[in-house]
Amino acid sequence: MADLAKTTNPLSVVAKLCYAFGGVGGEILWVVFGAYTSIFLVDVAQMPPLFAASIIFGSRVVDILCNVFLGPMIDRTNTRWGKIKPWIVISTLFLIVTNALVWYVPDVGTGGKLAWYIILYILLVLAFSGFSISYRTFVMFLSEDSSERDSAMQYRALLAIVGVVGGIVMHGQTLASFRRSEHDSCDNMTYSANSSTNSSVDGVSLQMTRTGYIISSAAVCGLLLLCLSAVVFGTTERKDISATSGGKRDQNMFKTAKIVLTFRPNVYFLLAYFFIQIPVSIGHGGIALYVQYSLDLEDQIENVILAMMVASAAAMPVIAWVVSKLGRKTSYICFQLAAIPIYIGFQFVPKGSLAVFAVVIALGVTVLAQNFIPWLIVSDITEDCCLQTGERLDTPFVAIFLSTKSLAITVGLIMATIGLEIGGYKVGSCTQPDTVGSALRILASTFTSVLTFIGVVFAWRYPITEDRRKEITEAINKRKLSRNSQPDETQRNGSLSNVNGKVLLPEESSRPEGLQEGDKLLSSELDLSVLLDCKESVV
Repeated sequence: MADLAKTTNPLSVVAKLCYAFGGVGGEILWVVFGAYTSIFLVDVAQMPPLFAASIIFGSRVVDILCNVFLGPMIDRTNTRWGKIKPWIVISTLFLIVTNALVWYVPDVGTGGKLAWYIILYILLVLAFSGFSISYRTFVMFLSEDSSERDSAMQYRALLAIVGVVGGIVMHGQTLASFRRSEHDSCDNMTYSANSSTNSSVDGVSLQMTRTGYIISSAAVCGLLLLCLSAVVFGTTERKDISATSGGKRDQNMFKTAKIVLTFRPNVYFLLAYFFIQIPVSIGHGGIALYVQYSLDLEDQIENVILAMMVASAAAMPVIAWVVSKLGRKTSYICFQLAAIPIYIGFQFVPKGSLAVFAVVIALGVTVLAQNFIPWLIVSDITEDCCLQTGERLDTPFVAIFLSTKSLAITVGLIMATIGLEIGGYKVGSCTQPDTVGSALRILASTFTSVLTFIGVVFAWRYPITEDRRKEITEAINKRKLSRNSQPDETQRNGSLSNVNGKVLLPEESSRPEGLQEGDKLLSSELDLSVLLDCKESVV
């Protein structure tokens, strides 16, 4: 492998840091958006729970459908500035504009606000999808060395979680400083079924809370600009790598999507990830609602979310160590099995008890595992598919993965919002019936535990073990060595190495070592166009 090492330029620490910092702003935006969307729509924007659910559902469905097409579109981009960087720039600028508007509450009535938020949420999630697909794929084009890419992803995960903790602190403390005034009509109120005795939220207090959201969004927008500058000026896109991505140029998007969606390891992984991500999304999007209405700890919402994020940041070295010892598949399964009793714990936290901090701290470790390990698995799947088909489909694989993630988040947020409706949530009321808290408890414990277990079953069926991953890496390294020696072979063999004007690479003429029959595409179709070209040339 010494020859291969000579052909690989290691990434500098500066490049890894710039790439990692480039995603911090987007991560903060998405975490704040996910954690506070439900409570913002129902408590601050004063939208009925079903309207809030329709806003979330409408925007996410458009996002899921468009992700399927965004991946191939990005893969077919070819500009003087590269394949990926133009998409990062454009999507980040759209994120800045939409994030500045999505936390504003217009005075246009319920129907007008419904249209306002549906449009803005669609634009925001589309902009984030464009950014996330291009940014996450960008690491594939920084280096050919998988260990260098893994190192860059570890930098990204570490800076992202540290940035998210800082972002949650900033957002939470900003909201806390604009929390209800001392003359708030909701103080010392108790729920009554008689709406005439259940006071509404004070107008002055509500306006102060809305101002806090706007100030926080402005800070995130400024951070997004800094992160964009780091990616643009601190990293270099390897055009020699990106030029090989996308497979056959005459292959349409639907055929590309079919290859990705029928690749056996990817099928099991996406099913596992989907069922595991829904509980994570319920916990993420519903934790504020759970703390406020199930535990009656409204003044602790920001602190609870912060505790979960700090736990995730502290767990990063532990998760990396476990992955290095047990492998990616086994580690992923173990962390998700550990999450099941944690979810069950939400059912038994007493009302008003600070024991919720112990539960969310433990949950933070498994949440980080769900956010970090799958990206390593996606890299393995992409490499394995490249060996099977001879085509690099990095961006489509990332796009389909993000579509699955978006679908799971959509289901989780909608379930959290519908839980309010089932519990009998009263729009604009200072206090809520106990049934609201009970519904959120069941959602946060029973539903999450069952769905996580189903996801673990599919993860167990995922075929790329550590031994298989080593075989993939070895086969790819041999292919790179063959490709690097191809010019010399061409010079020695002359026209024999060229048939019909096409150079036949060694990996196209024989099956690479390490491939397993079970990892073939689910489709049995074979492309015989190369053999036909050879036949015509001979004739």
